[in-house]
Amino acid sequence: MKKTIFLLIFIISGPSLSHHNYAANYDSSMIITLEGVVTKFDWKNPHIEIFIDVEEDGETISWIIPTAAPRIASRYGMTSETISEGERIVITGWPSKDGSLKMRAIALIQANGTGWPLRPPRSGSREGGMGMGMRSN
Repeated sequence: MKKTIFLLIFIISGPSLSHHNYAANYDSSMIITLEGVVTKFDWKNPHIEIFIDVEEDGETISWIIPTAAPRIASRYGMTSETISEGERIVITGWPSKDGSLKMRAIALIQANGTGWPLRPPRSGSREGGMGMGMRSN
């Protein structure tokens, strides 16, 4: 009976574990930077998603960019109104391993120069990851 319960819990938790396994979906050995216009800023759990249009060789390419959870972004002072549709941003992160137009964001800079870390701080560190400290104006 204990084995059955354990197996059931393991099967049910599988999708949740794979969802947070960024190494399986994103290439953390490669960092890319995109500059584009926000078409949607979706402040939701489990992760905020930013949708941006990037101009490349005269063509508009739409990217989907999952970021930190709202509770993580809130720690740095970000709110659901921090980023606006139509705003130009620069965003850095790990590209999708499958070649899709997705990137796991790790940092964002607004046109006014405000920088935001978009992942939890490293264990034992005060920084927001990848050399970005707390928000700066």
